[in-house]
Amino acid sequence: MTAQQHIRPSDLDWETFHDPHGRPTTPTRVLRASGPFLIEADFPAHFHAGLHWHPHDTIYLITRGEMKIGDEGSFRPGDIRWVKAGHAYGPEEAGDEGVQFHLFSLGGDIGLNWADLCDVPAALTERLVQFKEPAGRRSIDEMPLACAGDALPGPADMPDEGPLIFRMRLDAGEFLDTFSPGFESVWYVLDGEVTINGDINLSTGEFYCATNGSPSSLSAGDNGVHWLVFCTQSDSTE
Repeated sequence: MTAQQHIRPSDLDWETFHDPHGRPTTPTRVLRASGPFLIEADFPAHFHAGLHWHPHDTIYLITRGEMKIGDEGSFRPGDIRWVKAGHAYGPEEAGDEGVQFHLFSLGGDIGLNWADLCDVPAALTERLVQFKEPAGRRSIDEMPLACAGDALPGPADMPDEGPLIFRMRLDAGEFLDTFSPGFESVWYVLDGEVTINGDINLSTGEFYCATNGSPSSLSAGDNGVHWLVFCTQSDSTE
């Protein structure tokens, strides 16, 4: 179960991501070291990471700069990228100004595996054949706004094979006495401020991990709040 937690990335130190194979890595901040595993990564300009895969479904949220990924094209701030466990992809190449992004691992540690050193387990290979697209993208600005007062849709209602991610908004001073996505989730504030249950103050760029079945009251700040809700579980085909 996801433990309730308020995460301020600015309170955490940067450290070098450890690669047991000794290949060059970049600065990261470990935002959460248990399900869901969350890190923030900072690639310098033109950093190159070769073909690799992860053992769990993974989500990228780009916050600064540009990243090019193989034949998937470029990702910039406001883009969300998802990839299924075991799908080998790359190279990842940072643009002229580098790239900064949040990485969500839905199930465990990020588990960086280089494709030339580590074979994909058979169980993940068998799962991958169920999907038409093992990787995909969404643009935050193009995602429809979900109503915080309504039940959120399930996987069958998503526009693609990606994870459950919803964009939410409350106007300035708006109050909602009960908000519950209906699943364990991570919230990320895109802009503004919100107070949760009267005592947790969440601001732009901060995260909140919410437990399933625990409704929360929400009170938007003076400029309102615009946030994302990520389901911490992989899709139903896993």
